[in-house]
Amino acid sequence: MKNILTIDIGNTNITAGLFCCKHLSEKCKIPTAAYSSYDRLFKQFFGSCGVTAHEVTEVIISSVVPLALSRLVYYLNKTPGRIIRITGKDVDVPIKNLYKVKSEVGQDRLVNAFAANKLYGAPCVIVDFGTAITFDIVSGKGEYLGGLILPGIKMSLKSLYDRTALLPKVELKAVSNIIGKDTINSMRGGILFGFGAMCDGLVSQYRKILGKGAKVIATGGNAGLVKRYAKSINIVDEDLTLRGLFLIYKSLARCA
Repeated sequence: MKNILTIDIGNTNITAGLFCCKHLSEKCKIPTAAYSSYDRLFKQFFGSCGVTAHEVTEVIISSVVPLALSRLVYYLNKTPGRIIRITGKDVDVPIKNLYKVKSEVGQDRLVNAFAANKLYGAPCVIVDFGTAITFDIVSGKGEYLGGLILPGIKMSLKSLYDRTALLPKVELKAVSNIIGKDTINSMRGGILFGFGAMCDGLVSQYRKILGKGAKVIATGGNAGLVKRYAKSINIVDEDLTLRGLFLIYKSLARCA
């Protein structure tokens, strides 16, 4: 069976997943800014998967960081015969895009919308808790309608420390009380209960448009944590983008 490498290049991390026999067998995160280490880190990843670089012949990538994309493609092209496909360049994400300026939509957002529709059904709302938080909306017809972009959780927490004189640097951890009894837990609670309420409030408005049955799928590194504070989230799928890329690859293979 072919080993299919799926790669999502985000602003903070590159998330890579190796699919074998239709299943995500292994995944890893690599700092996006670690340009000089891509070669070493991907070799380590392949080793942890039990494959060599020459056994990974098919790659599909979505990216929101052009410089990282060019550096990574340069490394990946060192393996002869490897086929690399880039969403938005070599292949279009197969979803009707109703954004006013279609080229402004991040490829990861389109991949997530396509994957959520295929895996969980439409209408749906996808909330990606990444470096930025994005809300993406898929209509009952399976069309990408658009969405919202907000500052991410870690970005917001860091801004409290960077922009204030007395607030400390805080690690994000779960809290149980909406009334903070000290500064650290007040900051943690403000972020988690605040973003949970924000998520519930926006989803409530979206369900007025899409219907009460619209599913909410959360993805991104903090999705599992935020679900504890957002009652509106139905499904957490941290691998949504990788799975979407693999689904796109499979659709290309069927058409070949």
